[in-house]
Amino acid sequence: MSEGERTTIDKSESSSFEDLASAAAHEIEEAKLADAASAKIDKKEEKPQEEWQDVLGSGALLKKIIEQGDEASGERPQRSDICRISYELRLQDDPKNIIEKRDNLKIYLGDNEILQGLDLALTLMYRGEACLLRIAPRFAYGDSGLKPGESLGLVGEVDSPKYDGEAIGPETWLEASLKLHDWTEESEHETLPIAERMEIGIRRRCRGNWWYGRGESQLAVQLYRRALDVLDESEGGISDPTASGDLEPASEALHALLEERLRVHNNMAAAQLKAGAYEAALQAVSRVLTCQPQNAKALYRKSRILTAMGRNSEALEAARAAAALAPSDIGVRKELSKCEQKATRDRSVEKKLAKRMLGTAGQSKPEPEKKPSRAKMFIWSSLLLSFLVGVASVLVYRYKMQSE
Repeated sequence: MSEGERTTIDKSESSSFEDLASAAAHEIEEAKLADAASAKIDKKEEKPQEEWQDVLGSGALLKKIIEQGDEASGERPQRSDICRISYELRLQDDPKNIIEKRDNLKIYLGDNEILQGLDLALTLMYRGEACLLRIAPRFAYGDSGLKPGESLGLVGEVDSPKYDGEAIGPETWLEASLKLHDWTEESEHETLPIAERMEIGIRRRCRGNWWYGRGESQLAVQLYRRALDVLDESEGGISDPTASGDLEPASEALHALLEERLRVHNNMAAAQLKAGAYEAALQAVSRVLTCQPQNAKALYRKSRILTAMGRNSEALEAARAAAALAPSDIGVRKELSKCEQKATRDRSVEKKLAKRMLGTAGQSKPEPEKKPSRAKMFIWSSLLLSFLVGVASVLVYRYKMQSE
């Protein structure tokens, strides 16, 4: 309130009722104006919610809220939380062409069990929120796109359905409707029954295989590592939790879990090899061979890894072992052939180096004596005959001089 207004109110204490009412009316009018200005500010703040928001600041992921969530709580899902979502994925230029549609799907946030654009958007959503998304190719199907007949890689389905729509190119933008129903924190793996751990591990391995098949080795490795998190043996051995808290050993279930874990290690070695992480790939495949020394696939991959590391003699040994176990496998035979050719080249190089070290490389073999040509022989014969005639003439001359 201004200084002038305070003066007006003070004077009104000794003035008539009309003056007091006038001052009060003035204050009410100012309050109304203030409320109107505040309402305008609130409307300005709400207006951007109706527009497309640039989630990443690069224009590659745009979001438009169509249903407000529980923003008052301020809670958003965190990485590894189990989110229950519904979404519909379609082409931006052809919204009628629906690619995927899932309702009440449970996914592990941050595991790339769905397209990256959807995964990123969920981290900025509130419980109950629904939105529209425009997703750039790099956060959708990438440079590979998606062709009719290719797997959609739907999470939770071992035999994922095939895509039957129009070909999606490397420059194709997608549009999605996405709703976040709710979420829960991921449980401690040790508290889960073996059957559930197996289910989660297989789910992540299959999704990792899908990313690997699309050339996304890093994303595949991420899924394989997450699979190993739930498949790795806990302290004291893996057992089924019981109501009493006692742990009963489950040998058959443990064996199945071990088989699945080794399968994931084997696949991860292939993805790490493709990504150029040779040391990590060798460690992964070595874990498999420690438990299964006769695993032909692991030996084959070990050979390829060692070749990439330049350890050709060890690679040849692994390739021979793989070929002995899987003689009809075309890939194994090709790998063995490559290793043998490199071994031959290596031996040739070693021989040349040995000659240089011994100083014999620069020595040349003695050339065979060449027979003189006929022309040269005639010339030399003529010269020799002329010489002999000259000597004979001198001797005859001296003999005549002595006789006289």
